[in-house]
Amino acid sequence: VEDRNDNSPIFNVATLQGSVREDASPGTPVTTVVATDRDDPTGLDQYGFVSYKLATSPEDPPAPGGQRRFAISESGVITVVGNLDVETAPSVKVVIQAKDGMVNSPGNQVTATATIQISDANNRAPVFEGRPYNAKQGELLPLRSTVYSISASDADIDPANKAVTFTITAGDTGGVFDIHSNFQGGVTQGDITLEKPLDYEKGPKQFILTVNAKNELATNSDDTLYQVDTTVIIDVLDENEPPVFINQPYNGAVTENQGPEPNIARVRAQDYDFGGNQTVTYAIVSTEGWFSINEEGSISSIAPVDREHPAVNQTSSIYTLVVSSTDNSTSTANVAIRINDKNDNAPEPDGPWTVTICEVPPEPRVTTINIKDKDEPKNGPPFTVTIDDASGLWVLENENPMARSVATLTKSFDVNQQSKYELPIIMSDGPSPPEPRLTSTATLTINICRCNDKGELNCETMVPIAGAGFPVALLIAIIAAILILLIIVLAVVAYRRRQQAGLEKEILLDDDDVRENLQAYHDEGGGEEDNDGYDISALQAPPPNSVKPKVIDVRPLGGAQPESRRPIQPDTDIGNYIGDAKQQADNDPTAPPFDSLLVFDYEGQGSDAGSLSSINSGTTDASQDYDYLNNWGPRFKKLADMYGGGEIPFP
Repeated sequence: VEDRNDNSPIFNVATLQGSVREDASPGTPVTTVVATDRDDPTGLDQYGFVSYKLATSPEDPPAPGGQRRFAISESGVITVVGNLDVETAPSVKVVIQAKDGMVNSPGNQVTATATIQISDANNRAPVFEGRPYNAKQGELLPLRSTVYSISASDADIDPANKAVTFTITAGDTGGVFDIHSNFQGGVTQGDITLEKPLDYEKGPKQFILTVNAKNELATNSDDTLYQVDTTVIIDVLDENEPPVFINQPYNGAVTENQGPEPNIARVRAQDYDFGGNQTVTYAIVSTEGWFSINEEGSISSIAPVDREHPAVNQTSSIYTLVVSSTDNSTSTANVAIRINDKNDNAPEPDGPWTVTICEVPPEPRVTTINIKDKDEPKNGPPFTVTIDDASGLWVLENENPMARSVATLTKSFDVNQQSKYELPIIMSDGPSPPEPRLTSTATLTINICRCNDKGELNCETMVPIAGAGFPVALLIAIIAAILILLIIVLAVVAYRRRQQAGLEKEILLDDDDVRENLQAYHDEGGGEEDNDGYDISALQAPPPNSVKPKVIDVRPLGGAQPESRRPIQPDTDIGNYIGDAKQQADNDPTAPPFDSLLVFDYEGQGSDAGSLSSINSGTTDASQDYDYLNNWGPRFKKLADMYGGGEIPFP
C-alpha cells in the first residue's frame, strides 16, 4: 500500500503551556510543542514528519516596537529571544504552525496557540518616596521613640521582590539610632527610632544618616543593581533638662541623739541648658525631718537622729538622704550619712519567750531565750542576764553571747498546785566606755502540762492557781453557788407547774353559772325572805343545744352521744323532783362523773320538826305583807310597788 498524505498534524494540548522568569536571558528554552501525524514519517515523502514555525500573526500582547519575545525551532522548541516584563505582560500568547511532509514541500498545515506565563523576578530597585528627609528632635526624646519615618515602593509583583528592607549604613556615630521596616499595602515604611539618649550640650547637634533600601527576600538581594540609598538629616534641639549633680558620691556623718550639726555634707548641681544661665535651687526630699539644705547645697542636721529608725540601714548605720535640684525641671541625688551610735536601747527578747513543758520534764533544760539589742554591736553584747526567782526552781546557763539556756532544778511539778510560772529575767548590755550600761526586765512564761507515755502534751487538765493565778477554794465556791441557784430555779418552776395543773382541772364555767345562786345558810326557817338563797331553777335540765361545762382532764366516753334530757316540771314533792333529775343525769353517758350542779341534799319527810324549806312557809296573810319595803329606801321602791298593798302576783 502506497502512503498518501491524507492526515493532518494534531497538537498535544499539554505541550502548549509554558512558563519562564522575566529575567531569563535570550536563548532560554521555555517549552517544546508536540504535534503528531498518522501518516508514515519514514516514507520517501515523509508525510508523517511534522515541522514547526511561528505564524505571521503578532504575539498577544504585542511586544514594544513590534519585536518578538519568543521563537520556535523546526523541532518545536520555544525559546526566549526578547525582553520580558511581567509587570506589562504577565502572560504571552503565540500562534504555532505545524506542517507535515518534507520541509520545503507543501503539506497539511494546522495552527494552535501556545500560552507562556511570565513569572516575576527582582529586576527593579526600590524607589524612595517623599524625599528629601529632614527631621528635628528635642534632646529629651524618650528612648524607643520614633525620630522620623521614611517610605519606599517597588514595582515588582512578587511580595518577596516588592518588600523593602532599610538599613542605616553611615552617619550613626555611637549607634544612637535604629530603623525598622514595615511592609504593608505594597509600600514599605521605615521608622527611625532612638536607641541612646540625645545630648545637645555634649553630643552631636546634627546626624546625617545614609539609609540603604533593598529587597532582602529576593534571590538576588545582594545585587547592587537593585539597591538604592538615601540621606536622612536629623537636627538635635536644645531642651530644658534637669540640673546635673556633679562630684558624686556625697557622704556625711552625724551622731545619734545630738542637737543640730551644721555643714555635715555638701552637694552641687549644674544646668548647662541655654548657656548655663539658669538658677538651681535645692530641697530635701526625705520626710524624716532630720536635715536641711541651703541655697549653696550645704546640708545640716536640725533634729536629733535615731540610728534605730527603720529608714536607717541597721547593718551599716547609713541613712540615705535624698536631695533635689530644680531649675524648671527636677533631678535628685543620694547623700550617704553615717549615724554614729549611742547606747540608748536596753536588751530585749528576740522572739517569743513562752514555753510549755511536761509535768515531769525529760531533762533539766527547759528552753533557750534569745536576746537582742537594737544598738550597734559595740553597745550590745556581752549581756549580763539574771533570773529573779525566789522559788529556787530555775537557773540560767550561758549558751552564746546572744542567748541563755533556762533549766529547772526539780524533777517534777504538780500541775494541780501550779500550772504556770512567770519568771522575771533581768538583762543588761555591755557597751564600750563611756556609754552607760542599760538594764531591762522581761518575763519568761513557762506552762506546765501533763504528758502521756510518748511525751505528748495534754494541757486540757491545767488548773490555773496562785502563781499562775487563781485559788482553788474560790473556784469551788463559785461552782457550789451556781449549783444552789440552779436547784432553786428548778424548785420554783416545779411549783409553778403544779399550780398551773391544779387550775386547769377546774371546770370552765360561764359567768352566769347557777352555782353562784346556791348559798350556804344556817337559819332554820327564815320565812319568805330567804327564798333568794335557794333557786330551784338549778335543778332544771339545761335546754337542748346548750353549751355544757367541761372538765379539762376528763374525757367523755368514746363515741357516746349526749342524751336529750327532757324538761322536768316543778313538782310539789321535791324528793321525787330531785330523784328524777339524778336518775336522768346518771343515764347520760356523756355527763362527767362529778357534776357539782347535781350535788345537793334533801332533808326528807315525816320529820317531827316539819319542813325547814321556805317553799311552803308563806301560808298566812301576814306573811304576804311587804309594805315594810317602803321603809328600806329608794333601792327597794320597785319591789315595794310590785308587792306592797295587794296580792303577790305569781307567774
